[in-house]
Amino acid sequence: MSQKSDRDIESQISKMEAAIGGDQSDENMAALRQALDRDWPSIQKHLIEEGRKTREYQVDENGIEYYIEDGRKIHVFNFDEWWLKDYDGGSALIRLPGVDIFNTKPAHVSSVVISLWNAYGIRPDAYEECDDCFTEDDILAHIERFPQGQFAAQRISGPGAGHCVGMATTMRTSRPPTAPILPWMQAIGDMRLSAHEADGEWLYGVEMAVHPMYQRHGIGTALYEARFQLARRLNLRGWYAVGMLMGYRDYAEKMDVVDYGAKVIKREIKDPTVTMQMNRGFRAERVVTDYVDEPAAGDAGLLIVWDNPDYEE
Repeated sequence: MSQKSDRDIESQISKMEAAIGGDQSDENMAALRQALDRDWPSIQKHLIEEGRKTREYQVDENGIEYYIEDGRKIHVFNFDEWWLKDYDGGSALIRLPGVDIFNTKPAHVSSVVISLWNAYGIRPDAYEECDDCFTEDDILAHIERFPQGQFAAQRISGPGAGHCVGMATTMRTSRPPTAPILPWMQAIGDMRLSAHEADGEWLYGVEMAVHPMYQRHGIGTALYEARFQLARRLNLRGWYAVGMLMGYRDYAEKMDVVDYGAKVIKREIKDPTVTMQMNRGFRAERVVTDYVDEPAAGDAGLLIVWDNPDYEE
C-alpha cells in the first residue's frame, strides 16, 4: 500500500474540516469518507508528529506527557497513540471500510481474546473456567508457532479504534480430510497447537470468531478470504475444518444430529454456520459426532473441505 505524503494528508484534513464545518461538496465528503474508511491512522499519526515538531514535550512525575503554553501545563492525551505506535497499514492483508485484516501481532492479542469472549457470550469472570477457550498466552504461542496462520480484524477508525473485533486461528497438518476426523482437542494437540506440522499439506481451521456487534459487515468473509489466500500462497492442497451445526438446537426434539447434518448437506435445512461456509466455497462431506463440547450443536459438526484449485505437485 503506498504511503500518502504529508502534503496529501494536510489537503485531506482541510477538506475534512470543511465538510464538518458545513461545506459538504462532493470532494470534501469524499475526503471525509476516505478518512473514516481507510486513512484515519495516517491522519492521526501525522497530527501527532506535527504536534511534536511545534511543541516541547515533557513528562511529569506520573509519566504523563505535557507541554507549557501561555504559562499553563497542558497534558497530552491522544486516545489513539497507544495502538498507532504498533500500527502498520502496509502489512494489512485485506482492507474493509474502517477495518483492516492482519496477521495477528502481539499488540493484537488482548483484544483478540476479548473478541472471543464476546462472540461466545462468556463473561470475563468466568473465562478461567473455560477449558477450551484460548488465553492471551495461547494466542502468543500460536503466533510463535505459525505466524502466517493467525488473523486479526482491527478497527482503524471510529469508537473502539485500535481494538480487534474478529479473529481466526489455523494450523498446518499432514492428516488429510479423508482420514478419520479427530475430536478438536486431539486434532490441535493442545491449546498451543502442538499438533501443528510446519510442512503439513493441509490448512486446518482451528477457531474463528467475530464480535456480535460487527457481524454481517463482511469481516467474517474477509477472514475466510485471508485463509484462502494463505493456502494458495503456501501451495497447500486445501483447507478443511469442522463447521459446528449451531442450528441443531432448533431441531433437537425432532431428529438426531446425524439426520440433521444430512439434511444440511442436501440443503434441505439451512444451518446458520455450515450453510454459510458451504456458500463460501466449501463442500460439506459428512457429519462428525463428539467433536467438541457444544450442546447447542449436539457436540457435532460437518466436515467441510476446500480444495486449492491452484495447487501444484
